[in-house]
Amino acid sequence: MKVWSIGVLFLLTSVQFPQFAQSQDSVQEVPPEKSAYQKVDGIFKYAVDAIEQVLFYRLGKGEQHYILFERATSYTRAPGSNGVYTSFDGQVLAVDQVQVFSARGELLEGHTISGEQKNYRLGNLNDKPVEYVTIKQSSAEGSVKYGTRFAYDSTTKTYRIIHKKRNLLGEETVSQVVVDEWNSNGWLKQVDEPVAGQPSYLLSRPVGGIPFVVAWLACGAVFFTLYMQGFNFWGFGHALAIVTGKYDNPAEAGEVTHFQALSSALSATIGLGNIAGVTIAMTLGGPGAFFWMLLCGLLGMCTKFVECTLGLKYRTVKPDGTVLGGPMRYLKVGLDEMQLGILGSILSFVFAIMCVLASFGGGNMLQANQAGSAMLQMFQQDALDEYSELNDNIKAVALANDTAQMQELQSLRNMKKTAIDTYERNFKIIYGVILAGLVGVVIIGGIKRIASTACRIVPTMCLIYSAACLFIIIKHITLVPELVVQIFQEAFTGNAMGGGIVGVLVVGVQRAAFSNEAGAGSAAIAHSAAKTEEPIREGCVALLEPFIDTIVICSMTALVILITGAWDNQQWIVEQGLQGSALTSRAFKAEISWFPLVLSIAVTLFAYSTIISWSYYGERAWESLFGLRTTGLYKILAVICVFIGTIVNLGSVLDFSDMMILGMAFPNIAGILLLSPKVKKDLFAYWKRYKAGEFKTYS
Repeated sequence: MKVWSIGVLFLLTSVQFPQFAQSQDSVQEVPPEKSAYQKVDGIFKYAVDAIEQVLFYRLGKGEQHYILFERATSYTRAPGSNGVYTSFDGQVLAVDQVQVFSARGELLEGHTISGEQKNYRLGNLNDKPVEYVTIKQSSAEGSVKYGTRFAYDSTTKTYRIIHKKRNLLGEETVSQVVVDEWNSNGWLKQVDEPVAGQPSYLLSRPVGGIPFVVAWLACGAVFFTLYMQGFNFWGFGHALAIVTGKYDNPAEAGEVTHFQALSSALSATIGLGNIAGVTIAMTLGGPGAFFWMLLCGLLGMCTKFVECTLGLKYRTVKPDGTVLGGPMRYLKVGLDEMQLGILGSILSFVFAIMCVLASFGGGNMLQANQAGSAMLQMFQQDALDEYSELNDNIKAVALANDTAQMQELQSLRNMKKTAIDTYERNFKIIYGVILAGLVGVVIIGGIKRIASTACRIVPTMCLIYSAACLFIIIKHITLVPELVVQIFQEAFTGNAMGGGIVGVLVVGVQRAAFSNEAGAGSAAIAHSAAKTEEPIREGCVALLEPFIDTIVICSMTALVILITGAWDNQQWIVEQGLQGSALTSRAFKAEISWFPLVLSIAVTLFAYSTIISWSYYGERAWESLFGLRTTGLYKILAVICVFIGTIVNLGSVLDFSDMMILGMAFPNIAGILLLSPKVKKDLFAYWKRYKAGEFKTYS
């Protein structure tokens, strides 16, 4: 619970207990001293918040007014004591009662002190240190829980409940009379700076609108599709012919085949975005959100075509046959040809910095962390199920006020937790060493070894995942037409967090942008290494990526989620708190009991392939900044980051680096917008030669 919440809670208790209010006492929270890591993480959090203000600034956003129910009672005692807690009106709360409230989930989370989660918080009362606990309470009739939010409807003058897990408006309402009563009792959170003429309990938050970075990516995709005259549609067949190797000339410069370049680029994008992203989109925006994911994927094909064409057009083939290409090159060299050398150098430098940071974090440590967690869960599933069952039992006996039984079960739970934590620490160290070693072996070999590995992992896992999806879809084939109609209908009539069609559209576009990374420029680095002298040809191969990533794989995931009803399953989403990949796994389990095990392995392999591909991206960006001789240092750092990412929870450090992936879109799209006339000219010259039958075939 944040600092402002504590302040509000004690303001509310001052209203509830006149004796306390008259003495004008107040408890000021005193958080425990932060560790060195927490201080570093805090610095990154400031950076993340600042970047978020730019990247996710919502264009066309609205405002929602709401109230927040926060009825609570607080109790204090001397710090370090084992005695009872006393409320401001003299009520006493014993330690075992505190444990009961904690087991019920009715106690505000305490501080973490010396790495251990406590029931209590630290604070000052009348300039003296105290420990205190805060008990969450329901409304007088017990129907409204602590932390419940109600959106204000100015038309009906009523308040509609906002469901906590899904952030959607429900049907339950309360009247102004009830709200006034709650406020008089001090049960509503108050605004920090009241607005004249507006109730002090009426809070507000921005809703709707479209994040700036998503609008930037979406507008770029629309422009390139129109400017290239829909080449993503009429060039699709030729792209398929290229990737089969029909035009592969082994004598041409480059390091990998068209198929290997495609596999390398796909390995960096296919993963949790396809497994979890679709589910997130539909739980937030309903089935209609997926329609906008599809549309964004189709339009993103032309963005990939343009950036990857430029990647090969302006690449440098070094004397040893290795390649340096991507936005670092075409932003600098291409814009220099247009007498925009200074702008090109700035955009190239900014992109390279962001790419290196993104490769260490979002493309490396985050993936290692996810892979380790997936594998750990697979090996610890039985122990985790037993721990979860113990938690349920503890809550049940706590509700029955059976303190003795509760303490006995808590002792068993603590033993189980210790065993789980010990296993987790040991597992992550061993797993981190193994994963780091496997990554090191591949990335030291360069793009050829990366591509060779990726072209085995990606197709295999895609086939396994697709086979499971198709099994479920075929099993329920009679439902598919109805579900497809539902997707299209709700794309224009559905409800989302932001409200109406705009909210559905935003959710869909945002998840698609995060899934296929069209516009980020990363794929152009992999495609620039292809064995071809025809930039347009490699651009054609690249436009298949969003199609495979978003249109094919995400579509199958969406149908599975709709068939199983996972997107709107209240028990899974609200009661069990499942979301993202966990909710997707639960949906598969409902149809194929053993498939979550395969899914865990798939997540691990997808994460591994993403790490090796992003390590190559980062290495090329590093080389453009610091030179070829220093790339060995980058590889060492990349391998170390794999190990660190596996064993450490990096918090805001990862949030920062993950945002760098989106940040790469700003210099990249700005540059390719300026360079797109060159691509269009090359495209139609190439197509003229293709139609004239000038291209030699080899298979």
